[in-house]
Parts: sequence; structure tokens; C-alpha cells
Amino acid sequence: MKGLITSQYNGVNYQFTDDGWFNVTLVASRFNTSAHEWIRLPDTQKYIEALHRKYGKTPYLKTTQGNNGGTWLHPKLAVRFTQCLDIDFAIWCDEQIESLIRGDHPTMDVRRLRHQVASTYKAVCGVLQMTRQQQGKDTKPHHYMNEARLINWAMTGKFTGLDRDSLNYDEMDLLAELENQDLILIGCRYSYAQRKTALSAFAQSYKSKRLKQSQQAELLEW
Repeated sequence: MKGLITSQYNGVNYQFTDDGWFNVTLVASRFNTSAHEWIRLPDTQKYIEALHRKYGKTPYLKTTQGNNGGTWLHPKLAVRFTQCLDIDFAIWCDEQIESLIRGDHPTMDVRRLRHQVASTYKAVCGVLQMTRQQQGKDTKPHHYMNEARLINWAMTGKFTGLDRDSLNYDEMDLLAELENQDLILIGCRYSYAQRKTALSAFAQSYKSKRLKQSQQAELLEW
């Protein structure tokens, strides 16, 4: 299975893959039904046969084991299954699958930002090493760690590690912007103290701008 995407409906988390397959194990437990029993129904079998005629005999159901195991339905079959359970839930499921296939699902944006943040941090480390080398200084592991903590401090106010997997989109976006700023500051030979001041000011400006945007959005809703 491809990368897992988790989306929430009415307070319950459901799993998709980034190419639209849907884990119906949790659905079955919530609606007290069985996807395997539904698959065996004559109408379902006729529908699958029609899919085979149209798109070829590819699998439309998979079963996986492990932590993220379960019964997974192909995007073209998942929505039809959920339509038998609850119409509103089926519409939501259809929307999730469409956005995953298009590549614009909100959780995919966060994943792309995570990749961007990881790549930018590698660049920060590279420029930091090069700059120190030009100054005749060695770069030790704690120098990279201190730079990461400096960026984290500008974002959270704490010189500690950061669980990046738990960050939402806005937090990841700020982290990416701070890393970009730090990359520029190091390249411009700003001292650690100067970078600290500049990054703090940038973070405050970013948060203020986001707050104004949020307030304006709320006013428009009224």
C-alpha cells in the first residue's frame, strides 16, 4: 500500500492511501457491517464484473496485516460501499478520495511541507558547515543541534527538540519559512546573536499576519 492518509469524520479517524484506497475495517466496526459480506452480494459482484469489463481485471479489494492492516477497497468501489451505509458519510468519503487522487488533499500539503522542511534543514546544515569552514572553524554535531534549536525557539519560545510529525499546516509553514530565513542569514554571515534577533522578529511578524488573516476570514463568514 502507498503512503497512509488519516482523515476525520464526526470525530472518528479513517484511513486512506495517497492514491485513494480506503480502509473499510473501521467503517465496518462503526456501522456493524462487513465489507467481505458486501463483496459477496450478487449486486456487488455484478458491479465488480462491470468494472473488470471497463478497466480490466485489476484487484478491487486488498487485505493487509500489521499496525495499519485491514480490508482496503479500491477508490471505484469504496464509495459504492459507503453509499449502502450512510449518504452523508459516502459524500464525505467521495470528497476525500477525489482530493487524494487530484493531489490537493490538506494532509498531503502537510506531508509536502515536511519534505520541504527536511530538505531546507539539510541546506542550512550545509551552509553552516561551509561558512564555519571559511572562518577556519570546525563544525561539530552540537553546532547543527544548536541551529535547529534556535529555529525551534523562534517558533515556540523553547530551545528544545520538536515533534515535527505533530505540527499542523500553519506550524509546518512557519517552520519552513524560518529555515529559509536562517539559511539566508547564515549565508550573509550574521552572527548567532544576530540570527536569533532576526528569526524572532520574523516569527512574530508571521504569526501577526496569520492572526489578521484568520480574523478577516471570520468577519467574512459573518
